[in-house]
Amino acid sequence: MQSNKRNDWINRVRSVRWCYDFELAKRNQKNDLLMLTTGIFPLLQHKGRLLLTDNGIELFGKSNEKKEEIPFDLIETIYLGYDDLYPPRLSKNFGYAWSPLRITLKNGAQIYLIIYGSMDLLIRNKAWFEYLKNTLA
Repeated sequence: MQSNKRNDWINRVRSVRWCYDFELAKRNQKNDLLMLTTGIFPLLQHKGRLLLTDNGIELFGKSNEKKEEIPFDLIETIYLGYDDLYPPRLSKNFGYAWSPLRITLKNGAQIYLIIYGSMDLLIRNKAWFEYLKNTLA
């Protein structure tokens, strides 16, 4: 049954926004205020599609160009929640409705993801976190 559940996720494509740790490190009070007052995601500078494959995660930009490939064997840790670089105050709901999904790679780089559901209405980071946690275990 676990194998069938995994197969249901393979080749799944979802809308995603993402940013890197070095981009978050450059944020300032002006960016934080802009996020809170306008509701746009100035810190999540990249927008596109996420594809889950047998080997990992692929991120594509708006024009369907591949931006990032994250093989499972390069993932050091995954984390669902806020941290010093992405505090709760950066979300309109102050962390009550969703949390960013952080992937830390073995080279130390970090990618923060906001993954949407099938109709692009709800953020589904918790479901993706649980799936990735079980896959990487």
